[in-house]
Amino acid sequence: MLHVNVPWSAPDTVILIGYFFLMIWIGLRFRGKARKSMGSYFLSGRSLALPLVIGTMMTSWYDGYSVVGVAEYGATIGIAGMIVYVIPCTLSRVPFALWIAPIVRGKIPEYVLTVPDLLEYLYDRKAKLLGTIAVLAGVLYNGANFLVISQLLEMMFNFPSVVAIIISGCITGVYVLASGMWSVTMTDVFQFGFISISLGIAVISVMNMTGGWEVIYSTLHVEAPTLFEPTGGMNSMTALSWALIGLSIYTEPMMYQRFSASNNAKTAKRSFMFCIPMWLVFSTAVIMIGFCARTLHPDLQFYEAFWETVLAALPAGCRGLFVAGLVAAVMSTQSSYVLVQSAACTKDLYTGITGKVIPDDKMIKWNNIATVAIIIFSMLSTQAWLESIINAMYFVTGFQIAGLFIPLVVGLFYKKKTATAGWITTAFGYAFWLFWNYVLADSTGIPANNITWVAAFFVFMIICKMTYKKEAAAA
Repeated sequence: MLHVNVPWSAPDTVILIGYFFLMIWIGLRFRGKARKSMGSYFLSGRSLALPLVIGTMMTSWYDGYSVVGVAEYGATIGIAGMIVYVIPCTLSRVPFALWIAPIVRGKIPEYVLTVPDLLEYLYDRKAKLLGTIAVLAGVLYNGANFLVISQLLEMMFNFPSVVAIIISGCITGVYVLASGMWSVTMTDVFQFGFISISLGIAVISVMNMTGGWEVIYSTLHVEAPTLFEPTGGMNSMTALSWALIGLSIYTEPMMYQRFSASNNAKTAKRSFMFCIPMWLVFSTAVIMIGFCARTLHPDLQFYEAFWETVLAALPAGCRGLFVAGLVAAVMSTQSSYVLVQSAACTKDLYTGITGKVIPDDKMIKWNNIATVAIIIFSMLSTQAWLESIINAMYFVTGFQIAGLFIPLVVGLFYKKKTATAGWITTAFGYAFWLFWNYVLADSTGIPANNITWVAAFFVFMIICKMTYKKEAAAA
């Protein structure tokens, strides 16, 4: 349990509990609309207009890692958090918006609902099955989000950690099970405003309490000078590996789902472009909170320093607003992940193995069963990230990039791709990343994230060259 001297009040409790009930009500409100078909349940009937897509994209990208984890960059690697992570990630999203979004929404058939579906469309069922592995690997990342929520409940209400984790899982399950993507979208729109207000109040209050940037610099530049170095004390290869994490957006199932749920290709592109500067501002604000926490509480474990700083800076009522805002961010992303992962278990895994088409009503029912199983496993996986939730981001995104980046991105544009190249490259990416990461990385000094996607590109192109004529003739 985190031992933090948390100032808390009755208004804070009322705001936090009121938020939970409001989210559940919104989720239940759209139950009937979601049950019409799998397309309505998973993609809101492909009918989301620009404001709704912006709201759900913004809040779905922000979670426990994006708030507490990115704040930890400010406390541990300083301005390098901006230079090697935030800025590269932001820039990498521009091509994704300009070129990938219009293709996914405008040129891909409407029966393609998920990333594994897309791999089957581009290649074959083998690629679909292998792609499902990457989507399901995200279940491990769910544990980091449940961990953040459970820590909040521990601090606020002195719950035992097990009870706090169970409560967070139940809340997520209620409105995913209720209405699928409709629930996620409508709660996201509300949460977008909630998160923006609460974070804005928090960063202003924390900076004022700390004394501003001059106090931060004068306090830390002697004690921790690497915080003001471009790479934060990391070697160049490690810094590059963090910069390349931005490629994870190209393998992110949630983003493809949002593109597909948009009412047209222009909405998909414009909504994502609109979100990019807001993501940059949000991450910058969070990193500044991390700097303040390190300045005020240099000897505390980061999570304790973070909450001591934020909650001490905020007045009664605003504390509840900030905690509810963070819970909003985490719940939004968590529910989105669970939704795509449950579809991976039912629509992708089952149909990928059998080739059978399942009626929509049965698919939704199986989806609900898979949702419960995924939430239970996610709660168990919290124990893997107790040391740092940054580790969850690094592991899961690295694995997903290894298997999916080249088959998805190159496959959408390269005219001479082959089915054989698709599934072999995906399998090769997983195996190469695991081997390099856990066997060779220490001896070479090159992280797996830096080398795997390059190796996968050459494998993909070589196999395409070897098999294109044969597969073209067979077709």
